[in-house]
Amino acid sequence: MNIDSLVQYGHAKKPFEQLNSKELAEVNSRLDKKIRERAWAVGSPVYYGLDDYLIAEYADGRKMIIEEVNGQLIETREYYA
Repeated sequence: MNIDSLVQYGHAKKPFEQLNSKELAEVNSRLDKKIRERAWAVGSPVYYGLDDYLIAEYADGRKMIIEEVNGQLIETREYYA
């Protein structure tokens, strides 16, 4: 199955509710890649939750754990997984 048959120019060709699990996984994978590329193109990290941590992932592959310190969100240490 070609992902372009599901999504074209950012608009779904059929309603979201009608996508099966395989189609949803493919759309999710494509959107995840697009989000990362756009964030990294402007020098921003991609933020997401993983293993009960807030992670900032950078284009160079670094993953930093974000924690609240004195009311501020700070990159405290590198995340290794």
